Amino acid sequence: MIYCAIIAFFLCFVFIFYISRHSWATLAAELDIPKETISAGLGHEIGSDVTSIYIKFDQKKVDDANRRVIDYLFGKEKAGE
Repeated sequence: MIYCAIIAFFLCFVFIFYISRHSWATLAAELDIPKETISAGLGHEIGSDVTSIYIKFDQKKVDDANRRVIDYLFGKEKAGE
């Protein structure tokens, strides 16, 4: 019985640690913090592909970038805005 409690405690600890790292990486990405900085913050090698696992990608950023490029092409937005 005590072994089950120890295993359950360990799994909860690992799960909470894992979720907090995912949350931190995703929030950092939403704040446009460079991926290299996020990698370093997670203790990964700079440019590591592992970091991408931790970041929940926001498709809205790509949609916004596409909109800005289209607006620029049609003269609705100036460079540097």
